[in-house]
Amino acid sequence: MVGSTVFTLHANFDNFISDYLKKSGFLNTAESFENEARIMRVIPPEFDHYPRGTLYDVWSDRGSSSQNQAPNVAAIIDTTPRIIREGYSIQHFSRFESDQRLILSCDFSSDGKIVASGGTGMKPFICYIETRQSVTTSEAHSLSILDVRFKPGSTMFATSSADKTVKVWDANRPARLLFSFVGHNASVRSLDFNPLKETLCSSDNYDEIKVWDLNRKCNIASSMEGGSIVRFQPGSGTLLAVAKRNVTTILDSKSMGVKYRLQGHTKNIRSLCWSASGKTIASISDDDVRVWSLSLDGQCTYEYPSKGNMFASVVFHPRHRNVLVVGGFQWMELLILENGQIRCISAFSSRCGKSVPGLAACTENESIATTHKSVVNIWK
Repeated sequence: MVGSTVFTLHANFDNFISDYLKKSGFLNTAESFENEARIMRVIPPEFDHYPRGTLYDVWSDRGSSSQNQAPNVAAIIDTTPRIIREGYSIQHFSRFESDQRLILSCDFSSDGKIVASGGTGMKPFICYIETRQSVTTSEAHSLSILDVRFKPGSTMFATSSADKTVKVWDANRPARLLFSFVGHNASVRSLDFNPLKETLCSSDNYDEIKVWDLNRKCNIASSMEGGSIVRFQPGSGTLLAVAKRNVTTILDSKSMGVKYRLQGHTKNIRSLCWSASGKTIASISDDDVRVWSLSLDGQCTYEYPSKGNMFASVVFHPRHRNVLVVGGFQWMELLILENGQIRCISAFSSRCGKSVPGLAACTENESIATTHKSVVNIWK
């Protein structure tokens, strides 16, 4: 027992030193120390609750004597975004090329092992991250696929199409279609699964939302509060965000009653996403990014102009929760949300291609997926 306790204390002390070096900006030194001390790369949670982790409390409480630099360390932690201290940059991981002319949308499975995508090829294109293999489904829509979404916690995904249908597939069994939903009177522009219920909703060009029961395989509700994008609140699915032209409407997903209308964009909204907490929404139009807080009754808390570039897609970063990943014309950018201000870090790569219409993130393996033309790229 004593030996085990001593080992644990020694391991914790090594983690203290490693964490101190990282938070002080000495990344190379920290990496060398970790290799020499054989430290596990998984840092205990008590060391990693930025900015009020264990080390912050220890060093910032030591006083301000001339022989102690703790206040300077605390100041660095408070004023430097963690993503910058870590020297983070998006690195290309793998590439999947399809025979489609244009892929418009993509989504990760919850475990991050599969990306499903779709576009003008009419057949879903499925990428298996670990084996780096890909396949298209045997069956197809009759027109372009406009949106793709996975059911949380499963390999089931759905596609919406200009052919007025919603189709449901299993990524592990691409040889056959599970079932279809028919009933829309116009192109189905977007869809999403309720994270807690066996339902999904879809929205068409007539702004009609339909709610489908996955077990009974039928339509169970409808609303005329639809738009070009529909996304359920993560976790609870209590709210549904709907983008229609330049306004995002927040609906009660059960009653379909309006809770908030988020207004401020001048041009049509092209993409929106929820934060993992379900308390914040980011939306983009061609000319700006806006972040809205539902904790503040839908108030816009951040705004960032495109400065002449054209924004196309947005997701919250899968690791750094106060960072947005924005896709545009031949580039990606990281936008750091901090104290009411936005700091931009360019993440340009020629691999992004002409534009990034499809963008997805997975917190499980901290990966990002982008689409351009016929290609799905995976980034870490």
